[in-house]
Amino acid sequence: MASPRLFIIHGYTAGPHHHWFDWLKAEAEASGMTVTVPALPDSLNPEDNAWQAAMKECTGTVDDQTWFVGHSLGCITILRYLNQQPAGQNAAGVIMVAGFSEPLSTLPELNAFMSSPLDASRIVQQVPQRAVIASLNDDIVYPELSLRLSQQLNAPFYALPEHGHFLARHGITELPLVMQLLTRFTEKQH
Repeated sequence: MASPRLFIIHGYTAGPHHHWFDWLKAEAEASGMTVTVPALPDSLNPEDNAWQAAMKECTGTVDDQTWFVGHSLGCITILRYLNQQPAGQNAAGVIMVAGFSEPLSTLPELNAFMSSPLDASRIVQQVPQRAVIASLNDDIVYPELSLRLSQQLNAPFYALPEHGHFLARHGITELPLVMQLLTRFTEKQH
């Protein structure tokens, strides 16, 4: 059986080595996963179509050994990508960190990413393992936006008290909850 593949998808103004991504990559690889952290094009001026094309290029065929962890804008990027998958090509799971699916008053420059509707019911039907993580003091993606995303995805909601927007500059260079969830989810699969 092929080893599980994990894709860690960064957000706005970020890249593959920001925040807690290197830590998660090392932890997931140590657990036997093959991990890819793609650099999405022009993260300072992200464009939905360009990010979708990059997702397709790095991910290839999605299957029941394909896992995604997204941060912030990376979350809606993953969900839109999964919405485009042909029937039968379903991911194993998604973990959304500071995710949102509606316009942000704090970052109106990202509203174009919200212009096409998300088919959350399709994600619920096709992706068996789902979780949403938020921080109660996130002043970029307010926790109620992540809560609404968790409701759309019918996903467990994990609220951490003091993690801000999960950024390295706020001291978040590790995120053990994500690894705990990945471990629990992959064990459920077997």
